[in-house]
Amino acid sequence: MAIKPIKFSKSCIKTLTAVEADITRSNQHEFQGVAPLKDIFGLTRITKKATFSIRGDSQTYSVDLTWYDSREGNPNRSAEYRLYFQSSPVMEVAQEGDVIAIGYDMNNNIHCELIQSYKGTLKPTQWQLSQGTI
Repeated sequence: MAIKPIKFSKSCIKTLTAVEADITRSNQHEFQGVAPLKDIFGLTRITKKATFSIRGDSQTYSVDLTWYDSREGNPNRSAEYRLYFQSSPVMEVAQEGDVIAIGYDMNNNIHCELIQSYKGTLKPTQWQLSQGTI
């Protein structure tokens, strides 16, 4: 539940680029494998379930994630890591400039929590409505 804080054992925060968030720019469903993600996931291909949520909203979605080298099998090119994710309602509302916290919780489960930048076009979250702040 994203209304309560997630206690991460290892995590990073990533600002989403247009190709990571905007399906009109790219429909790849991938985060670029920046150095902090390499620190979390290492250099070995993994596929696991992850919980996606939006900060302040109680809805969570179980999504398959795959961390992989997009150039594996091509010895003439250097590694280029990516974190593939299945489509979810969370990433359908993500926009360029939003932030996503990605990491392992204290029970070794992966969480991806979207923190919206509120550029004035997004709907208020359940939590904001319940607090009467909007």
